[in-house]
Amino acid sequence: MKLSELAPSYRSAAAAIGGRIRELTGALARTDDPGERAELRRRVRELRPLLRQTRELAELMEHYYERGYYRNERYRI
Repeated sequence: MKLSELAPSYRSAAAAIGGRIRELTGALARTDDPGERAELRRRVRELRPLLRQTRELAELMEHYYERGYYRNERYRI
Protein backbone atom coordinates (compact mmCIF):
# COMPACT_ATOMS: atom_id res chain seq x y z
CA MET A 1 0.00 0.00 0.00
CA LYS A 2 1.30 3.44 -0.90
CA LEU A 3 1.21 6.40 1.45
CA SER A 4 -0.96 8.28 -1.04
CA GLU A 5 -3.62 5.58 -0.56
CA LEU A 6 -3.65 6.23 3.20
CA ALA A 7 -4.15 9.99 2.85
CA PRO A 8 -7.97 9.88 2.46
CA SER A 9 -8.35 8.05 5.77
CA TYR A 10 -6.24 10.73 7.45
CA ARG A 11 -8.39 13.43 5.81
CA SER A 12 -11.57 11.78 7.11
CA ALA A 13 -10.04 11.44 10.59
CA ALA A 14 -9.16 15.14 10.51
CA ALA A 15 -12.74 15.95 9.51
CA ALA A 16 -14.05 13.91 12.45
CA ILE A 17 -11.69 15.64 14.88
CA GLY A 18 -12.70 19.04 13.49
CA GLY A 19 -16.36 18.12 13.92
CA ARG A 20 -15.77 17.13 17.52
CA ILE A 21 -14.00 20.43 18.20
CA ARG A 22 -17.00 22.29 16.76
CA GLU A 23 -19.37 20.26 18.97
CA LEU A 24 -17.33 21.01 22.08
CA THR A 25 -17.09 24.70 21.17
CA GLY A 26 -20.87 24.82 20.75
CA ALA A 27 -21.35 23.15 24.13
CA LEU A 28 -18.93 25.67 25.62
CA ALA A 29 -21.06 28.53 24.30
CA ARG A 30 -24.23 27.01 25.79
CA THR A 31 -23.04 26.34 29.34
CA ASP A 32 -22.58 28.68 32.27
CA ASP A 33 -21.09 26.14 34.69
CA PRO A 34 -17.44 27.14 35.37
CA GLY A 35 -16.30 23.55 35.95
CA GLU A 36 -17.88 22.29 32.77
CA ARG A 37 -16.48 25.24 30.80
CA ALA A 38 -12.96 24.47 32.06
CA GLU A 39 -13.34 20.80 31.10
CA LEU A 40 -14.64 21.66 27.62
CA ARG A 41 -11.78 24.12 27.05
CA ARG A 42 -9.26 21.48 28.14
CA ARG A 43 -10.73 18.93 25.73
CA VAL A 44 -10.64 21.40 22.83
CA ARG A 45 -7.07 22.38 23.70
CA GLU A 46 -6.01 18.72 23.61
CA LEU A 47 -7.70 18.05 20.26
CA ARG A 48 -6.23 21.02 18.35
CA PRO A 49 -2.66 19.62 18.06
CA LEU A 50 -4.10 16.27 17.00
CA LEU A 51 -6.11 17.99 14.26
CA ARG A 52 -3.07 19.93 13.04
CA GLN A 53 -0.85 16.84 12.97
CA THR A 54 -3.46 14.74 11.19
CA ARG A 55 -3.89 17.39 8.50
CA GLU A 56 -0.13 17.76 8.07
CA LEU A 57 0.36 14.02 7.77
CA ALA A 58 -2.46 13.73 5.24
CA GLU A 59 -0.80 16.40 3.10
CA LEU A 60 2.58 14.71 3.42
CA MET A 61 1.10 11.38 2.32
CA GLU A 62 -0.73 12.96 -0.61
CA HIS A 63 2.45 14.49 -1.99
CA TYR A 64 5.11 12.09 -0.71
CA TYR A 65 5.97 10.67 -4.13
CA GLU A 66 6.01 14.01 -5.98
CA ARG A 67 9.40 15.20 -7.07
CA GLY A 68 10.40 18.51 -5.54
CA TYR A 69 7.69 18.47 -2.88
CA TYR A 70 8.93 20.31 0.21
CA ARG A 71 8.38 18.03 3.18
CA ASN A 72 7.64 19.45 6.58
CA GLU A 73 10.81 19.30 8.69
CA ARG A 74 8.80 18.00 11.62
CA TYR A 75 8.18 14.69 9.83
CA ARG A 76 11.64 14.10 8.39
CA ILE A 77 14.06 11.52 9.72
